[in-house]
Amino acid sequence: MINELKKDFAFKGFRFRDITKPQYRHVFLILFWPFYTIVFFILEGRAYKDFHTVHCALDDIIPFNEWFILFYALWYPFWIFLLAYSCFFEVPVFKKTMKYFMVTFSISLTIYFLYPTGHNMWPDPMPRDNILTWLTQKIYDADHPTNICPSDHVIGAFAVVFGASQSKRLNKKIPMAIITFIALGITASICFVKQHSALDILGAAPVVMIGYFVCFYKRGEKKTDVKAEAFDNKTEKDN
Repeated sequence: MINELKKDFAFKGFRFRDITKPQYRHVFLILFWPFYTIVFFILEGRAYKDFHTVHCALDDIIPFNEWFILFYALWYPFWIFLLAYSCFFEVPVFKKTMKYFMVTFSISLTIYFLYPTGHNMWPDPMPRDNILTWLTQKIYDADHPTNICPSDHVIGAFAVVFGASQSKRLNKKIPMAIITFIALGITASICFVKQHSALDILGAAPVVMIGYFVCFYKRGEKKTDVKAEAFDNKTEKDN
């Protein structure tokens, strides 16, 4: 595995003056993140003063459960790991995943600008006093429940699923099962920790699909890959 990673390392012999060379230019895609962060917090401050309340009957049925804060907090290292790994070892996956983030999160920012949303479902006071409710409160303090629909947590979680599905190392049965489980756990967590309405998941669904079809889906790609693999196998046998 280590030897394979060394072989695939995208920055062999890299010097900073080489940053503009074609094989390294993908790192400039990271510049999207400061842009997104600045715009998000500007819109967050605007929405905090005046937002449209998002709520449905399902929100009243779903109970608060602090255990789901573990999934909620896992969102951050979840997608950062995929981007970091692919940036260094599977550049095509990195490019597709970053394109997905740029397309989908730009759609989210546009919606937040046109239709700021929020809710008033935080439990007050907390129903229990433990380390998980403490962590939940800390996240509440840092992340107000505004600009919530569509949910970037859901959109970002499925970026990892789609990116991993096109990775030669992560696209295996067990890793994909774990990644999909985490993505679904993150999706459920936004409701169980009362940081989002169930409607935010519904709102995220079409954005996720747009991101998938624009950035990952290629008609006939699997068929082409199968033919190429068959040709390679035939060539090996002939040799």
